[in-house]
Amino acid sequence: MIRIERLADATMAAPLLHELRHVLDDATLARRLAAAQAQGYRVIAASDGETMVGALGCRVIDDLCWGRSLFVDDLVVTETRRGAGIGAALLQAARDLAADEDCAHLRLCSGLARTDAHRFYETQGMTGRSLHFVQSLEQG
Repeated sequence: MIRIERLADATMAAPLLHELRHVLDDATLARRLAAAQAQGYRVIAASDGETMVGALGCRVIDDLCWGRSLFVDDLVVTETRRGAGIGAALLQAARDLAADEDCAHLRLCSGLARTDAHRFYETQGMTGRSLHFVQSLEQG
């Protein structure tokens, strides 16, 4: 039986978040997770018994274009459990949190090559509305 819960401490989900953000070393992930939490980042987790099998990291943001939104930074289901409805349950929990926070939208960005993820988001009622442009400002 899958249990969905809002975590009091997002660092509990770090090992699972690392599956999604595998290019980050442990120290960088920990530093970024701490900084994100300080800015309101929180995690909704899916657990099967004592094992965390999915995590959704999100934050409430207010901007001129969309107003108040729940922005999903991270959504991961451990590879062996994909296709079992866990991602859908996490997105529903995010919708519930968005309603609790009086948000007008649920938003996320997804890499252009992640076509399987895009199909999943579309089956969950989400639509692609824009491209996300990035420029690195780091040297080296």
